[in-house]
Amino acid sequence: MRESCSSLDSSDSNIVMEATEDAVVLFLSGEPIDEPVVGYGPFVMNSDKEIIEAVNDFNRGKFGRIPQNQ
Repeated sequence: MRESCSSLDSSDSNIVMEATEDAVVLFLSGEPIDEPVVGYGPFVMNSDKEIIEAVNDFNRGKFGRIPQNQ
């Protein structure tokens, strides 16, 4: 699977997409936050240090647990 990412600014008024094969498109919009963004897997934070803290918290179970079927 090929992946692509595009970023548009507020001066863009039209979007044209064309796919030469089956495609999945995720379109998001929002106001710029003017902060650094760091991503690692499902984690998105503002710094590498925060990513490490989030991964450690996740591994320690601080994000909660999904109950097993009984």
